[in-house]
Amino acid sequence: MLVLFGANGRTGVEVLREARRRGLAVRPVIRDDRDSERIDGVVDVRDIHYADPEHPGSLGPALEGATRVVSCIDPRTAGPGAPMYTGAAATNIVMAADAADVEITLWVSVMGAYRWSYAKLNRKSFALESGVRVCPAAWAILRISCYVDEVMEGHVRPPDGGKPYDFKDASRYAPTSRADGAAMILDFLDRCESGRAQCAGGPQVYTGPELMRLIGPHRRGSGKRTAFAPLPPGDVSVDPETTLRTIGRLPSSTLESELDAGEEPDPGTEVRTVYPVGEPQPHPSDTGEAWPALEGFGTDLRRVLHHQLALDLERLAVDSQGVTLDFAEAERGERGAQAHGGVAVTLSGVRAVRDGRLVHRGDVDFLRDKVAEEFYCWWAGSGIPERVWHQLDMGVRRRLPRDPHHATDERVKAFAASFG
Repeated sequence: MLVLFGANGRTGVEVLREARRRGLAVRPVIRDDRDSERIDGVVDVRDIHYADPEHPGSLGPALEGATRVVSCIDPRTAGPGAPMYTGAAATNIVMAADAADVEITLWVSVMGAYRWSYAKLNRKSFALESGVRVCPAAWAILRISCYVDEVMEGHVRPPDGGKPYDFKDASRYAPTSRADGAAMILDFLDRCESGRAQCAGGPQVYTGPELMRLIGPHRRGSGKRTAFAPLPPGDVSVDPETTLRTIGRLPSSTLESELDAGEEPDPGTEVRTVYPVGEPQPHPSDTGEAWPALEGFGTDLRRVLHHQLALDLERLAVDSQGVTLDFAEAERGERGAQAHGGVAVTLSGVRAVRDGRLVHRGDVDFLRDKVAEEFYCWWAGSGIPERVWHQLDMGVRRRLPRDPHHATDERVKAFAASFG
């Protein structure tokens, strides 16, 4: 028997639906009979159990015969007119489950649930997590990056018609739908380890600027700022490959599909694509030859390579006008990474030529951050160029000191030193 606390919340009701779809025996538990509207029609009212986590004496009957527990309560789901849940509520659930010989309690939380979080709600979520962690019992925590409906309500089309919030440039998110989140929760319940916290997110990571470009044509609302809360700023994302590896599933729904659902973008604000309609043309510096050194780069990555190297010539005081890149004598290095649909590698002996004359010869280095989906390349020799450095968000910069290849870079060392 699976006992589900917070079954009337937006995440809880999706877990309830998914559990019933899978044929699992599930007991929904809510705090107050005045707060059951969301699960009306999902389960028969006679199957609903009532218990208040703030009062441990009420939890025993709800846990009779339970083998596993999932809690989806958060600081917003304490019921009509009731105070927000405290850390004591979390402790009470875990300890009552332990007393009922439950195998494990899975606590569903959010990324960004830290004591120092910018968002008040996340600080309260941290208090709930703390109530779980102090328990000498079998528990696990699953932190979801964020939900698509939170993006829509706070940043795209607020239900109250108010002005939506912007996204901070240095933030990153991996939104998922509630339905996908529910599937991940139940998948993780079968493989979670006691005493461990794990993060999960959607099928793609977005930076703040990427989100602003994506949602721009779909934003609605004006006047006073919406009362619906924005997502907390910062790095609240998780690499999709990490989610796949630890949860065993990669969410299928996307933010794009939700944006497009039932609405056509305003033609006056339509975002133009980077390239003209159809396949992008080769970069002017690309001779089009099948250089062995560029094997595996692919069409898109090859264009990015030529574009960035031609642009970087200006840093070296070399006029890029009319320059072509010659890889005939180039040799491939051992360091590589996937990007733009191909595999980039470091290169040596690349030549920049104009009118048959050599104007520059050098090696090529690159930076690839999979979490933020960023790729830059440049002529090697003096570390990460200033132009590239200023395009990196804070999360990428924070991870570079842990990258053996870039850890000795002077800009990286100076940045790391500034944080003590």
